Order: sequence, then structure tokens, then C-alpha cells
Amino acid sequence: MKRRLSMVFKSLKRKIVVGIAGPSSHQRQAVVSLALLALTELALLTLTFCTNFLSAYIHNTLEVFHGFRLRALSNALSVVSFERVMGIFVEQPLQRWHDANLGGWTFWNTYYAGVHPVVTVLFLVFILIRMFAWKLTSVNWKRMNEGTMSPATAAATDYAPLASNDSPYYAPENTSAVVVTQCSFGDMTPAQQYRFLRAVWVLGAWLAFFGFLFIPTMPPRLLPVCDFLNYAGANVGACLTTEYSFIDTISAHGSLLWDWNDDSVKTLNNPYAAFPSQHTLFAAWCAMTWIMLMGPASRSLSTSSVRYWLRGLLRWGIVVYPMVTVYCIVITGNHYIADALGGLVALAVSYGGVYAYYLYKDRHIAYHKDETVASTVLPY
Repeated sequence: MKRRLSMVFKSLKRKIVVGIAGPSSHQRQAVVSLALLALTELALLTLTFCTNFLSAYIHNTLEVFHGFRLRALSNALSVVSFERVMGIFVEQPLQRWHDANLGGWTFWNTYYAGVHPVVTVLFLVFILIRMFAWKLTSVNWKRMNEGTMSPATAAATDYAPLASNDSPYYAPENTSAVVVTQCSFGDMTPAQQYRFLRAVWVLGAWLAFFGFLFIPTMPPRLLPVCDFLNYAGANVGACLTTEYSFIDTISAHGSLLWDWNDDSVKTLNNPYAAFPSQHTLFAAWCAMTWIMLMGPASRSLSTSSVRYWLRGLLRWGIVVYPMVTVYCIVITGNHYIADALGGLVALAVSYGGVYAYYLYKDRHIAYHKDETVASTVLPY
């Protein structure tokens, strides 16, 4: 069933490419197919990046806000109770300590508001451009013509045979799937590495989305708030002024980018999208991406050499980023420590799921390596 569905999608892509570029313009077909890949990837990444806004739209459309608020408050109090049992409910004293000793709220509020989306987008754009650069520079493009290609040539170039009614067009050599032994990331091509990393990010973000839908959680900053209203004029906070003394640092000190009182923020943002923390998930994904792309040090480097330790520092120094991010989201009153832990769990689950899929795919390809599968080969 899965194989048949895959063939249907491949056939559909083929018809779209040939329909736009024409059956005889082979170079144009290659350009269109790559453009189609770019558009579909950008659409997927954009939709995934807007999961917070999507959860806000669904809640505002399908649920009465008063009930939504009560569920978010109940879940928040459950998180606080869990943290107290575990001995990790330190958000309130940590915020007080930071306010008394460090301050710098404009920086931290701006970090919360801007670094999270900017750094994530930069990493996504980097691995996407890296994939296309590899396709355009490292792939040997040539004209495919099943009618004139001998079986020996087809076998030598590792082409999957085209269906008899397929027209020739430009496609890369060795375009068939590459078997990655034991899912080794270093053995993957840049295109395969992009798909792996993108799949981990997308799955993790959508896991967080379902958390926003089914486990709405009021952030710490809203627990003592009585007068913060949403776009419809309803109170968003819990007004628990005697139990909690959290500061809404963005409302109190502002940021260089936006404020909670901005109309666009009130309309688009889900105020209870706290668990799991997408800030933590995305920051940890960026660190993971950097570490995996850097790869381990060459065995030729001596552990006593300065270059070895500088490379290690460059590779592993990125872990400071998610650590600073967790500190930021806690001291600004936007997340509980449990939210950050939830973001790490979501990333671990998404990574494990994608890795398991690649392992299954690897073994499946190895098991069926002697089978000849007809497919329409597109240059991506």
C-alpha cells in the first residue's frame, strides 16, 4: 500500500513537471522539478513554524475562551504541583534573584521575542541551501533517455528503469536511493542529511502543536495577572496574586521587537502554548543540527593538539545556546522548567521516531536489493 501510494505521488509530480515545462524541454523540466521541491519544502517549513498561531486559531474557533482558560489554569497548577514534588519549582525565586542582581530585561525580553525564530530560520535556511548547493554542484546532470540507454549503461550509472511511456529529461546520475548502513549520518549526502534533520524538526514541532491543543498551560507570568485582556476583551490571567508573584517582564520592561499588548500578538498568539516549550525544542534542535553537521574530529588529529580542542570547542560550544534559552524563558516568566523538559522529550521522541524509520527503511532496502522497481526519476 505504501509503495503504491509512493508511486502515485511520483507519477503526480512527474505530470506536474512535464505539464509546466513541456514534454520536450528537458532542461526546463529539471529546473521546474527543483523549483517544485523548493516550494513544497518552504510551504512545509512555513506551516510547521506557524503551529503556535494555528493552535490559537483552532482554540479561538472551536472552544469557548472561559473553558480554555480554566483548562490552562488547571494544567498550570498541575505542573506547579509536579515541580514542587520533584523539588524543581525554582522559577519564582530565580526570577527574583535575577531581577535583584542582574536585570538587563530589555536584552532578555528581546532574546525571548527574537532569537528563537531568527536562529531557527537561519538553521533551516542553511541546511536547505546546503542541500540545493550539493544538488547543483556535486550531482552529475545528464540527459536521461531510457529508449537509447543500453542495459549495461543503465546498470553502470545505477539508474532505476523508467516506465516505457516516460519522456526523457535531465536528471542526476546515481539518483536512486542510497542505502545508509546503520543510519550513519556522516554517510548521508547533504540532501539526505537535510531530509533527516528536517523530519526531526517537523515531527518535534507538530508534537508540540498537539501539546498546545490538548494540554494548554497557563505560563507563570499570567498566574498573578488580573487585568491582561485578549483581543476579545476576556481576562487571560488567573489573578492568583497572593499565591504567586511572577513578573511579566515583557509587559513591565518591554522588548525591542513587540509587546504582549500589540493587537497582532493578541490576535495571533496562543497565550497558553507553554507545554512543551518550542523555544527549548527548537534551540536544542539547532544545537543537535550543528553538532551532527560538524561531525567528530578526524582520527588523524592528536588529542594533544590545539586544533583538536579548538574543533571540539567549536562543535560542542553550541550547547550553550539551548542552556541560555532555557534560562531566558524561565526568568522572563514565560515557561516552567517542566515545559523545557517537555520540549527536550518532544525532540528526543521525534529524533527516535525518525531514526527508527530510517533504520526500517535501510533494512527494507537491503532486504529487497535484488528487486527491480520501476519509477519515474525526478532530479531530487
